[in-house]
Amino acid sequence: MNNRGNNTRERASLRDALFGVPHRSGGAVSGEPRKGALTVSSILDKVILLLLLGAICLFVLWPVACILLRSLGDGEGGFTLAAYAEVWSRYRENLWNSVFVGILSALACTVFSTATAIFIATRRGWVKMACMALLLITMVSPPFVSSLAYIQLYGRRGWITYRLLGISWDPYNCWGVIWMQSISFVPLNALLLIGILSKLDTGSLRAARDLGAKPAAILRDVVLPLMGPGILVSLLLSFVRSLSDYGTPVIIGGRFSTIASEIYLQLVGYSDLEKSSAMNMFLLLPAIAAFFLYRYLMRRSDKLSEGSRARQGRLELSLSRCGLAGVVIAAVSILFFLMMVLQYGCIFLAGFLKSTKGVYSFTLRNWEELWRLDTTTMVRSVVYALIVSLVGTLFAMLFAYYMERRRVPGRSFFDCVATLPYMLPGTCFGIGYILAFNHEPLKLTGTAVIVLANMLFKQLPTATKICSASLTQVPLALERSARDLGGGQLAVLRDVILPSLRPAFLSCFVYNFSSSMTTAGAIIFLINPGKKLAVFKLFDAVYTGDYAVASLIASVIIVIVLAVEGLAYLITWKGGMRRVS
Repeated sequence: MNNRGNNTRERASLRDALFGVPHRSGGAVSGEPRKGALTVSSILDKVILLLLLGAICLFVLWPVACILLRSLGDGEGGFTLAAYAEVWSRYRENLWNSVFVGILSALACTVFSTATAIFIATRRGWVKMACMALLLITMVSPPFVSSLAYIQLYGRRGWITYRLLGISWDPYNCWGVIWMQSISFVPLNALLLIGILSKLDTGSLRAARDLGAKPAAILRDVVLPLMGPGILVSLLLSFVRSLSDYGTPVIIGGRFSTIASEIYLQLVGYSDLEKSSAMNMFLLLPAIAAFFLYRYLMRRSDKLSEGSRARQGRLELSLSRCGLAGVVIAAVSILFFLMMVLQYGCIFLAGFLKSTKGVYSFTLRNWEELWRLDTTTMVRSVVYALIVSLVGTLFAMLFAYYMERRRVPGRSFFDCVATLPYMLPGTCFGIGYILAFNHEPLKLTGTAVIVLANMLFKQLPTATKICSASLTQVPLALERSARDLGGGQLAVLRDVILPSLRPAFLSCFVYNFSSSMTTAGAIIFLINPGKKLAVFKLFDAVYTGDYAVASLIASVIIVIVLAVEGLAYLITWKGGMRRVS
């Protein structure tokens, strides 16, 4: 019996030594480490912090610096601006094409996003649930899906243009690129604007109504001005995403080329890293400027909505009573959802149809051909996504904690560096990894590690913001109480912070998994040709005109992402029910 008690005390002493808990004897604290004294807990805490900051510098800051240095080099260790001069002289038209497409796509996307957000915010019941479900599907769909559906619906032998309307026209031009980019960017922007609408002060709407304002006046003078910063953010995000989109111009641009598609062709066709780096710097500068403007507008939007005390699930406004504005909003929203239904209906059906003399019939031949090609590709994609989801989520939680709560020196600098991947075009971040990790002492090209690292740090900014928002809900007094009771830094992190971030863990996991399954631009130059991912099999199938197999690959990716997200929410919901009971 005494031996058992002694063993218990020994284990407790060892645990306290590891996690920095001072030894207590007779109710008094004894052996408490002096301020500044090193313990195993404090050493491990500093090691974790150094690993986090070192990883940020190595996998984010260094690749960006490599792009800048390569664009300014002459290949022999000298300094030159020849690459910039050549890009400006030879590819000036591509730059103007990118700006032209970006502006028109951003304007059209913002109109659709604003109308869709207001329409959903004013709905209730099954209509709102159906619209949100459709937005969710579009959020988790892989890239190139819009281009694939565009060709099948509106191509020379498209289901709508040729079979329904009897016309055959060339869809490969800049207007197809603008149209597809505008539609593709709507879901993310609409969700952003829906979040802003959910924070509007209901008292302002009631006050305007009590003062005799008509619904059209409330929409024009109250709702839209409060949405103003969010609308500008939507415009900026759409412009930046259009600048970095290479897939849509490559697939349906025809002879029309943008700077992003030219970067892809220069690397794939000519392996010209100097010229590609210079092109990426032309994209990087407006992206950084747009990002800082985005942060300013988001802070302004938060200030406009911070007076709201009550959250509302539905905007108390009837579009049918808003006159012409309400009719336009409803018509634009219905048009968008109709196009989404046609687009994804086309994707899901095309893989199971075959045409014989203009007559379609059901077939499983394409499905069998898909699995004969390479079944390991889909498995590899899921495994990579799960690894990035787990490791990336834990990294984001730790990084957010150290930046927000620990107030480490230089936290503003490291937070800005960690946000860089969000500003960078995908191709730019991918080229940076080629330049940074293509030689000793850290040669990672051709391995799975470089792909996983690129995915993780490309998605880190959003995951960190999710964790930071959840961390603000954890009272600082709770952490201080744990320390006052003798808990060390690691004990507080393990027993207080991480359990409190469970909702953020789910959100980050779902975001990282869906992004990893559908990412393309950042890792297209890093993938080993013998170990491709499913999204690049999709790109190859679309590019070579095998639309049936491409439709099946897109459908499988969408189903897998939705299934994993549903399973994650189900596990979390059951866990919450058990804790409540």
